[in-house]
Amino acid sequence: MQHAQTTPHHFTSVVKKVVAAASEPPVDPSVLKDDEPLNGDRLRINSLSLIGLLVQVEEETGVVLSDELFVGRSFATVADITAIVEQSSEAAA
Repeated sequence: MQHAQTTPHHFTSVVKKVVAAASEPPVDPSVLKDDEPLNGDRLRINSLSLIGLLVQVEEETGVVLSDELFVGRSFATVADITAIVEQSSEAAA
């Protein structure tokens, strides 16, 4: 049974909040779409800030991101990050 705070919607909300804060300059998370590019017109996330924001997502969701899920993966959008959080959560269940 999933805890109410660990729903896919909750993960999306946390990811958007963390990504928005990690962007240079920071943006309002409410304007981000799931398919928002991590490095586009609105967000500016580089590879170094991606590592930090993944750690922050782990801390805020309580989900440990499994190293195996990173193999062969790229992170181009907000949804890409949300997907790995959801997969890690399901694998731990």
